[in-house]
Amino acid sequence: MKTQFRFATLCFGVGMALAVPAYASEAADSPAAFAASLRPLAQVEQQLMPAVDLAALTREDATRRARDLPPRFAAPIDVAITPEKSGTWETLDAQTSIWRLRISSPGAYSLNLGFTRYHMPEGGHLRVYPAGLRSDGDRSLVRSFSARDNAEHGQLWTPVVAGDDIVVEVTVPTEKRAALQLELAKVNHDYRGFNRVAAELSGAGPKDAGDVSGSCNVDVMCPEGDPYRDQIRSVAVYSTGGSTFCTGSLLNNTAQDKKPYFLTANHCGINSSTAASLVVYWNFQNSYCRPVGSAASGQAGDGTTNQFQTGAFFRASYAASDFTLVELDETPSAAANVYFNGWDRRSQNFPSAFGIHHPATAEKRISLANGATATTSYNSTAEPGDGTHVQARWRPGIGVTEGGSSGSPLYSNEKRVIGQLHGGPSSCSATDTNKRDYYGRVSVSWTGGGSNATRLSNWLDPGNSGAQTLDGLTSGGGGGNVPPTANFSFAANALTVNFTDGSSDSDGSIASRSWNFGDSTTSTAANPSKTYAASGTYNVVLTVTDNGGASSSVTKAVTVGSVPGNVLSNGVPVNGISGAANNEQTWTLVVPAGASNLKFVTSGGTGDADLYVKFGSAPTTASYDCRPYLGGNAETCTIATAQAGTYYVMVRGYSAYSGLSLTGSFTTGGGGGTQTYSNATDYTISDNATVDSPITVSGRSGNAPSNASVTVAIVHTYQGDLKVDLVGPSGTLYNIHNRTGGGTDNINKTVVLNLSSETLNGTWTLRVNDNAGGDTGKIDSWSVTF
Repeated sequence: MKTQFRFATLCFGVGMALAVPAYASEAADSPAAFAASLRPLAQVEQQLMPAVDLAALTREDATRRARDLPPRFAAPIDVAITPEKSGTWETLDAQTSIWRLRISSPGAYSLNLGFTRYHMPEGGHLRVYPAGLRSDGDRSLVRSFSARDNAEHGQLWTPVVAGDDIVVEVTVPTEKRAALQLELAKVNHDYRGFNRVAAELSGAGPKDAGDVSGSCNVDVMCPEGDPYRDQIRSVAVYSTGGSTFCTGSLLNNTAQDKKPYFLTANHCGINSSTAASLVVYWNFQNSYCRPVGSAASGQAGDGTTNQFQTGAFFRASYAASDFTLVELDETPSAAANVYFNGWDRRSQNFPSAFGIHHPATAEKRISLANGATATTSYNSTAEPGDGTHVQARWRPGIGVTEGGSSGSPLYSNEKRVIGQLHGGPSSCSATDTNKRDYYGRVSVSWTGGGSNATRLSNWLDPGNSGAQTLDGLTSGGGGGNVPPTANFSFAANALTVNFTDGSSDSDGSIASRSWNFGDSTTSTAANPSKTYAASGTYNVVLTVTDNGGASSSVTKAVTVGSVPGNVLSNGVPVNGISGAANNEQTWTLVVPAGASNLKFVTSGGTGDADLYVKFGSAPTTASYDCRPYLGGNAETCTIATAQAGTYYVMVRGYSAYSGLSLTGSFTTGGGGGTQTYSNATDYTISDNATVDSPITVSGRSGNAPSNASVTVAIVHTYQGDLKVDLVGPSGTLYNIHNRTGGGTDNINKTVVLNLSSETLNGTWTLRVNDNAGGDTGKIDSWSVTF
């Protein structure tokens, strides 16, 4: 669980461009041994790897997390294997020789290989595949390479191959066998599995135990991603040295020549000696939108790692702004349909921002900032600090970052990259105040340390044009295949929806369609009809592929049945409510002017239902005013300041539930004048830590008074360790206690503050800083009256 500032890892390296682009991932291929009468695999030499020490690796991983090092999934095993000394040579046919070696590392979830010497003669092939693969098996499990993968650095690192028993196969024209150069130096034993790495880094709450990434994250196939389809195609997850994972993205340059520059974070550790081991996985994302906050959203999706490429050359890095730039060995294949991001090197803040990343190395997600960016130091809210980083605060409840997201891009409202992820305290379980992250600024990285190896400028502006900004470039430009535009319309009648494909392709035709209806059912028809089993709102995804192999997708929310429908009466419970997992039911409650003590309560029954409340429109899993999100059916939403109008209440099945009771209630009379707002939730105060306790005020008008009363109750030994401030909606700090009182225990006091420069509405935060070790405690409760 990510509970403190962390580095999410990402790495890249760049070097001399090859005269002819290579493609590390060959098309789905078949092992040559399947087409010939060769000795059985049982008679091929087998190399058995030594057992890995799981206990020692677990201890090392704990140390790595504490030191904010990249998440690790595999243990490297040193070997020295060549076709001259190991394996089995045979004759495939009159012109072709074949070499095979079987490698076993018992208990591995997957294996990947690092060849520190790789040169394949023309006509030769290297294939790596599971030993248990049958001749009629899935060809996508075969990793295939050829002479097109010969690189100046002379290395080749493979993507993961499922299982603990694999075959390495080389076919080569017999007359060119002497030209083959192959030396295997690393066998990387996956001892945790990608999902296990992700689960430990997700920062998820109790409901998310064992999840892959936090369930508050948003799939890029959700409607939130629709405005950013190009930028989504630029981001990839990758491994380095066959054992660690991070995120990165492609950048355009002023020559607009599609040179594959890849941006990531310096703390990922990529340098000139490790860049060749980079393996990039494109388009690893779920094929449909999983509801935010659902169990499915936190679990492994249906993304695949079949589109990959290997190798890079180091170009530049700079620790102060935490950037690394590499150049990939090869231009990504047309099938990957990538995008080269634009960038903005202006030194300024932006009114909004968004990030695209692989949290915990899981399928690709998108996070939307809650307001303007801020210029800061790393791990500091003070503005402008040293000016090296840009801070982004995430919208509550719908997206954060996690370990594995490091190096991922932050975009301005103009869809240009303004930074890459360094780290931050955000997680699904963090307070809204702590849902923030820090990105190294492109504006600082532009000049970096003043040399070609420490700055971006000479790589991204090779002609020294002086450009301050540059827009992105699609890989389909310059006369290549232009991707299609996905679109559809629909008409709903009760539970039945008729869909009509409206997609287009400017330079060809639509060859195929794939529909995902948001309830785990699919179709390939052009204009399908779908009847849902239950009322609700479903995210429907249409993916279209053109006759040139390029694809694009669009997601739309489709509501069926009667949502909303039921009406609540003040204080009158609705009993016997039941539903299946992910089923959504909605009620309304009309609240008069002057009402107070408004609350919505669910209780009783069996199973697990979640409560959502929103004023003015029906809530969704991504948009709500209140969501307790507790285990079981006992949940309460208390509205501090009731607004006159209609409140919408949604009950959603986290799992199947029955016998639930729902009540909405309020009192009338009063409502004006002074009001008190409280937060009685306990917040733990750890040594040398900062903790925030928020209160949100809404429905008021004007500014706060000059004599606002703030009461705090803090349980903590040795109050001289503590600094206590009230943070207004503007971000201004108002001091309440500043390390006085020496060894006296606890802080229980009421202060009067002049808050007249602050608007009443907004988030008010009690912030406690612990400045020494040895004494801990908690914020027991606090309130503000105005």
